[in-house]
Amino acid sequence: MNTWRQSTQWRMISREAIKRWNAKRETLPKCGARRKRDGLPCSQLAKENGRCHYHGGTTPKGDQWGLVQWPNGKAPDAEAKLQAKLKRIERIRKAKAKRLAAMSPEERQRYDQRAKTHAPGPAAERARRRDDRKRAAEIRASLETPDEKPVSAELAELQRQAAALEEARDHYRRLAEQEQAKQDRGVFG
Repeated sequence: MNTWRQSTQWRMISREAIKRWNAKRETLPKCGARRKRDGLPCSQLAKENGRCHYHGGTTPKGDQWGLVQWPNGKAPDAEAKLQAKLKRIERIRKAKAKRLAAMSPEERQRYDQRAKTHAPGPAAERARRRDDRKRAAEIRASLETPDEKPVSAELAELQRQAAALEEARDHYRRLAEQEQAKQDRGVFG
């Protein structure tokens, strides 16, 4: 067998097979992502979802994002893959619990706040929640700032007169309460 692989005929057959593959490879769909190192389009072959195995070929999208993807149960080594996956999940869970236990209260509060605002889910749902938070913050800010409308001279005079009338009302109420208190002393007063 080794002599066949070392023969000239083997090399010629291999070379032709590689040429055919390379010619066919140029026509196959490429990954739609951009490379980090230079920003050019990725030249890897795309999977069914339009990305290569480096740029998310097996990453779940949409409603499945962030959920555990279990191995195919019909595969011959499904049990081994399942056990390896369960071990990895448990190892990750323990490491996360250890990391959370080591956090200070301030760090834990920041972590919980970020976990609340960066919840997994579809991109549209995350964008909707982000917009809701932004609108709520704008409403809170607008309610906290007082209205600073310019006051006209007429309105200022009316407000001054209303304040003077309220002061007079309060004065007469106090006088009436004092008079009432004098009258309620009874026979021994």
